[in-house]
Amino acid sequence: MNLCIVSASQRADSQSLRVARYLEKLAIAHFSQSQVLDLHQLALPLWNEGVWQGTEECQGWRDIAKQLKQADALVLITPEWHGMATPALKNFLMLATDYELAHKPALLVSVSASLNGVYPISELRMSGSKNNHLCFLPDHLIFRYCEDLLNDQLECSDPQMQQRSAYTLQLLASYASALAPVHRDMVEAGRAFRYGM
Repeated sequence: MNLCIVSASQRADSQSLRVARYLEKLAIAHFSQSQVLDLHQLALPLWNEGVWQGTEECQGWRDIAKQLKQADALVLITPEWHGMATPALKNFLMLATDYELAHKPALLVSVSASLNGVYPISELRMSGSKNNHLCFLPDHLIFRYCEDLLNDQLECSDPQMQQRSAYTLQLLASYASALAPVHRDMVEAGRAFRYGM
């Protein structure tokens, strides 16, 4: 199975990217392939109608869309900025469509320098899957006090967080296996209802 991990910080060498690399390391036990998409590095175009019209500006997105189509599961990682998910992640979820993501499981992860981190999870659960039809796992991860949690070798200083992260990635893999036929069979069947009624 193929896992796509999205690091949604707009900063270079971010804590979110470190968390992405950590989760990628743990995912080896459950996924045969994985890739990390660093939204800082990709600098995707802001969503506009050019996505539908195939403009040159959106060529880079088409390459990412092909990668997403091959993924069996996703991990979406965002720092908490002013109690919100990053603009880059919201833009990513607007660019993505049901062609790439419908009925695929996604693990939501937030990263906080302090005790916070829950607001981006709530925000993404409310609107992050409206048109792309991602299936968010009921479980999520919050990496609090992130600067102290992972060392330079990407080892977690908190045994409980280590165990929880490993468990949640195993859960994601189980969902990916179970939902694979649903994605394959139902994307075309649901085309008439992709934006609601």
